[in-house]
Amino acid sequence: MTIGIVCAMQAELDVLRDALALREIGSGSPWDLYASRGESAIALISGVGKVSAAAGLSYLLSHYKVTKLVGIGVAGGIAEDLRIGDIVICRGAVQHDLDLTAFGYELGMVPGLRIKEFKADRALVAKAVTAAEEISLPVQIRQGLALTGDKFVAHGEGARLRQLYRGDCVDMETAAWAHVAHLFGVPWVAIRSISDQADGEAPANFKEFLGHAVGNMSQLVLRLLASM
Repeated sequence: MTIGIVCAMQAELDVLRDALALREIGSGSPWDLYASRGESAIALISGVGKVSAAAGLSYLLSHYKVTKLVGIGVAGGIAEDLRIGDIVICRGAVQHDLDLTAFGYELGMVPGLRIKEFKADRALVAKAVTAAEEISLPVQIRQGLALTGDKFVAHGEGARLRQLYRGDCVDMETAAWAHVAHLFGVPWVAIRSISDQADGEAPANFKEFLGHAVGNMSQLVLRLLASM
């Protein structure tokens, strides 16, 4: 069994890379790839945005026999009760910027597949919930819906998306990873830690609290990986 780990930025993998003693592999690939001893875990840094996320994960799933996938990283919190440092176990993901309503589709629905929300694997979500109960962090950890789009959400846009989709956090990759995992038939779950609140302070907060959010998220992911 090989567990795939995917994130958008190097900073989101740093803690796990050290904790799991991941070594760099895949020289010549357009992406940074890392593997544990025996390749029981392979991590890929996909890059930011939906195209980079989909292309990177497609490469990973095409070249390695990944049986389960964990997406990791930070996100903006749009649920009213989420604070910086809190963690969302993503039970599903929607592309908030996909709009084919002119052709009769719901906002966010993927034509052809006719899927709006790509749902995470229930067993992996349950394992993540159990892992959350087994660690001690002074933050809120709960399930939620990730909204993905090719835009860093700030300046009140988060409130509008919350109203439209009832999402909990916003990012630029989760729904793309979920879409690709669905096409490849690989069960997935994503863990997102809140680095900002998708408001007028979001750009400054993202830079200031990135490390704090990654540290919290990494503790949960390490416990989750130990149970898989």
